Amino acid sequence: MDIAKCLALVDELWDRDVGGPGPGMVELAVSGGECPDGRLTAEDVYALEEALTERLTTRRGAAARWGTGTLRERMSRGEEIPDPWARLAAQAVELRGWENARGRWLIVTVADTDPEAGVRLLLAVTDVVPD
Repeated sequence: MDIAKCLALVDELWDRDVGGPGPGMVELAVSGGECPDGRLTAEDVYALEEALTERLTTRRGAAARWGTGTLRERMSRGEEIPDPWARLAAQAVELRGWENARGRWLIVTVADTDPEAGVRLLLAVTDVVPD
């Protein structure tokens, strides 16, 4: 998926009028069909995240940043962390987020904590406020 398609998806999900929690989490990165083995490399995914983050920062301002270590610790103690925050914390080390005027959060991250799953770019949109 190229940057223009990523941004179009961001706009669609972020600004869609939905009731209750936002539409959840989608995996953005892409088939990698142009790559020799049909997969994107980790470097490709990180580059896509950086390019998307730069464009979102230009359009929406600086992102809030969270490390997920505290969330994982709270979950390990049995605390209930709402989705998509819990799912993101289980898959990524750092989250970047933007809040729109309606209070909806857009989170962009690279899921890179599970070697078997590979490195993936994730996008989450939620009305659940991070804490």
